[in-house]
Amino acid sequence: MQTQEQSGTDLNSMLESVIDRNGEKWLRFILRILKNEADAEDVIQEAVRRVLSRKRLLPSEDDARMYLSRAIGNAALELYNCRKRERIRQMPIQESNSLQSRDSSPYKHIEERELSSHRERMLNMLSDGLMRLPAKEQEALRLTILESRGLSIRDAGMSNGIPYSTLRHRSKQALWRLRKYLEKSSKAGKQEAGSRKPEWHSISSESFTTAERAV
Repeated sequence: MQTQEQSGTDLNSMLESVIDRNGEKWLRFILRILKNEADAEDVIQEAVRRVLSRKRLLPSEDDARMYLSRAIGNAALELYNCRKRERIRQMPIQESNSLQSRDSSPYKHIEERELSSHRERMLNMLSDGLMRLPAKEQEALRLTILESRGLSIRDAGMSNGIPYSTLRHRSKQALWRLRKYLEKSSKAGKQEAGSRKPEWHSISSESFTTAERAV
């Protein structure tokens, strides 16, 4: 019979092992969102604190990795939104008034809030999907799309000691997995919207098709 309790020592050691294996790639991912290394490190620490405080039963290291990756993605997006709100609050009064005067319609503000909520949901899904990719496929996306810096797949592969065909295959597999994950994750949104096609589908389909053609 499996115990329903997990000691703090066991969970700590499991999380330490997970961070040793995945910490660097998580840090790079958060840096792309926050653009600040100190904030990125704070996010990982906060995510670990949340996981420890919830005392959830995590039977395996892989369960701990997925649970911690979601906590990291959520914490990163929360801090990003917090920083964004701070920038808006610190905006000069004249500029703020100018923005408000462009469209004072309450319906416009409602639409903007809905779009903002939609973007946040999309970022959450993308963050979670990227974190779930196998390490080599996540690296392939980073080298060929997220941080390509204008390099071709062949040049990116040569610079990192990865054969062109291998890097191209991993990139295609990563995009396929990410597309499937987004399709699966969008089912809840589709149910809420009834028969209306979710907005993300038309946007992400075009983006994924373009990316897949590029690799």
